[in-house]
Amino acid sequence: MKKILSLILVLAMAFSVSVTAAAADKDTLVVAAPDESANLSTTGHDALQTAYLNVLSYNGLMKLDYTMTPVPDLAEDYTVSEDGCTWTFHLRQGVKFHDGTEMTADDVVASMIAAQSEPNVANFTHDYTAVEATDPYTVTITTDGYNSNLLYSLANHANFVLPKALLESGHNFNEEPVGTGAFKFVKWNHGDSIEFVANEDYYAGAPAIKKLTWRFIPEGTSRSLVLEAGEVDFVIDVDAANMAGIENNPDLNMIVVDSISLQFLNLNDEKGFLADENVRKAINCAINKEAVVQIAENGHAMVAYAQTPIGFVGATTEGCDTEYNVDKAKEYLEAWGGDPAEIELAIICSNDAKKRAAEVILANLKDIGINATIEQMDLATYLDVTAAGNHTGFIGGYTASSMIQYLMLNFHSSAIGAANKSRLNDPEIDAKIEAAASARTTEEMSALLEEVNIMINKKCPQVSLYQNQKLYASAAGLAGVNVLPNGYFYVSEWYWE
Repeated sequence: MKKILSLILVLAMAFSVSVTAAAADKDTLVVAAPDESANLSTTGHDALQTAYLNVLSYNGLMKLDYTMTPVPDLAEDYTVSEDGCTWTFHLRQGVKFHDGTEMTADDVVASMIAAQSEPNVANFTHDYTAVEATDPYTVTITTDGYNSNLLYSLANHANFVLPKALLESGHNFNEEPVGTGAFKFVKWNHGDSIEFVANEDYYAGAPAIKKLTWRFIPEGTSRSLVLEAGEVDFVIDVDAANMAGIENNPDLNMIVVDSISLQFLNLNDEKGFLADENVRKAINCAINKEAVVQIAENGHAMVAYAQTPIGFVGATTEGCDTEYNVDKAKEYLEAWGGDPAEIELAIICSNDAKKRAAEVILANLKDIGINATIEQMDLATYLDVTAAGNHTGFIGGYTASSMIQYLMLNFHSSAIGAANKSRLNDPEIDAKIEAAASARTTEEMSALLEEVNIMINKKCPQVSLYQNQKLYASAAGLAGVNVLPNGYFYVSEWYWE
C-alpha cells in the first residue's frame, strides 16, 4: 500500500512539474510547416510557404485585413490624385528596424526600387512607374494611369520594406532577414527549423509570443502526430485524412478556412502537343475532379471548372467544360488529329496531396490513351523548374488577393518566367486584363473581368481541379488565431490563454 501511495505521489509531483513547466512556457510557440523555403528573401520567390515567414519579419506600406481589404500598415494613410496617377503615403514615425535604426521614406524607396529588378516578383512591382521620398516620412508613388491593383501589390511580400543601408551594403537577406516585423530572426537550422524572438520594439506593440520556432515536417500525418504529442502548437496544411482525429481531441482545435486558392494541373502551353487547346480540353474533360477531391483532400474542397477562383469579382464558368466526360475528351483528341499514345506528360509534385491528385489523373488519362508519369521534387527545385518552363505539367495552386492580381500573375504574358507557368501569351487577353486594372468604376471593372475570364476559359491553358479548404490545427489554449482566405495569418496577434 505504501508503494502504491508513493507511486501516486511521484506521479502527482511529475504532473505538477509538467503543468508548471507548460505554464512557464506560455510565451513560446512551435509551428509545423510542410515545406522548407529555399531562402528567406522577400523578393526571391512567389511561394506562400515563404510568404508566411516574410510576414513574421517584415511589413509593407499596406497589409490585408481579414476581409482581404488592403489597409495601412507602415503607412498611416494615403491620398490619390484626381487623375489616379499620383499616390501619396504618409509613414508612421518612430518605426524601427530589427537593427535599431529608424525606418524612413528613403528605406521604402530603396526597397521598392530594388524589388523592381527581381524577376520572381515582377508582377507585384510593375504597378508603379516611379517612387520617391518627398520628405523623411512621405513617399510618392507614380502609376501609369489609375491602377486598382496597386494597394494589393503594396501589401505583398515583394514590396515589404528593408533597411536601405543594409541593401546598399550587400547584406544577405536570403539567410538573415532584417525588417520592421513583429519577430526577429535568430537562427536557421537548415533542414530542420528556423528560430525567431519577439521584436519588443514592434510599432504595433510587442507580441505576446516571445519565442517562435518554425519547424519543417514534410509528411502530413507526422505533422498531426507531433501536434497531438504536444511537440508543436500549430500545424500548417493539416492532411485532410487526419482531420477526424484532431476534431475528436479536446486538447486541439481544427481550423477550416474556405479559401480563394485554386489548385490545378498546370500545362505548359509551349510544349508541343499542349500548344493545341484541343489536347488541353481533352485532358480537362478526362479528369474526374470529384475523385481528385476525394483522394487528394478527403472530400474537403470544391470542384473547380473555371480558370480563376470562384468568389472573386468577374469569375464565371462560362466558356469552359463543366463535367467529367470521357467521350467528349475523345472528341477533342479527334479534333486534334494526333496519336494520344505519343503525348508525353510528366506531372511534377512536391507533396503528398499533390501526388494523390496526380495518381487519380494518371488513371483517368489512360482511359483516353495518354500515358502520363509522376515526378517528385522538393519545393525549391519544383519552383525553379516550373518557373523556367522546364516542365510539361505539374500539380500546383495559386492564391491571390484579388481577381486582377490573379489574372496578372497567372495569365498575363509579362508573368512568363514567374507565376504564369502555363506560359499563356495572348495580346488580346493581356490588353483586357490591363483595361480591367485601370477601370475607375466597379461596374466597368466587373464587366471587363468577366469578359477576360470567358476568353481564358475557352482557351483552357491549364486544368482547374478544386478550390480547397485551408486546413490548420492548434493547441486548444492558443488564442487570437485567425486566417485570411489567402492563407496569411498574423502570429503577432496570438497569445496563450
